[in-house]
Amino acid sequence: MNRTSWKRDQTIGRLSWSNSGLFAGRRPRAAAVLVALFCAWAPTAPPLAAATAGAGHPRVAIVFEHAGAGLADLQPIYAMHRRFAIGIFPHMRYSAQIAREAPSHGLVPMLHLPMESNNPADLGPVSGIVWVRMSDAEITRTVEGDLDSVPGVVGVDNHGGSRATQDPRVMRAALAVVKARGLWFEENRNSPRSVATEVARRVGLRTLQVTEYLDQPPDGIASKLRSLIATAQRQGWAVGVGHIATGTPQVVRRLLPEFDRAGVEIVPLTEFAAAGVQ
Repeated sequence: MNRTSWKRDQTIGRLSWSNSGLFAGRRPRAAAVLVALFCAWAPTAPPLAAATAGAGHPRVAIVFEHAGAGLADLQPIYAMHRRFAIGIFPHMRYSAQIAREAPSHGLVPMLHLPMESNNPADLGPVSGIVWVRMSDAEITRTVEGDLDSVPGVVGVDNHGGSRATQDPRVMRAALAVVKARGLWFEENRNSPRSVATEVARRVGLRTLQVTEYLDQPPDGIASKLRSLIATAQRQGWAVGVGHIATGTPQVVRRLLPEFDRAGVEIVPLTEFAAAGVQ
């Protein structure tokens, strides 16, 4: 598989395209951002910290993004036999296959929805992008087509979107489709002016935000994973996001004994997205 990479600078939402042998995006680190859980039927549901109090072992969910272009990078993830989530690009050669086969590997399939960034070229070679210039009807058709290309996904997160997530109209149109499909939304926050999670809550979507970006930049991954463990021990839960081709899966595999010794259980992201988590 041809591998490429996207790099972000220190400005939120900025990426640069490069051919460094990786196929991974970078977001600004957002350590200890609270994961908030809201139910479609209960917009005032308590935050996840309250919902998970007394739930037993500390729990961690890990998402690996940028799947779809090939299968080789998924093998280390499959080999761990843990219940990770996989963010899958729409309309790529293996998108549908990866989505269909994810449950057989114990994985949670998600649509990694491309959304317009401040510099559109930063999105890389992806299709099915939600552009700000689109009408509501065009956004609806785009998101529906993206979802149809990854059958069986149970949630959606955004790829890029530093521009699109600032636009309430765009987010309402995109998230209306997500809600109509009975899915949940996890925001990868790329702009301090993002309204994505706010709009999602207003339309009654269950939402998640990320605790730790594991490979932004793609160094110090082990340290970030240990920070994820510490966060889970402190507050009972944590959500980490990495990418399939940054070396993050290999570091996770090496550190699995540390998760076990710390008494931190790796759980499906669906446990944090479901209504009434215990």
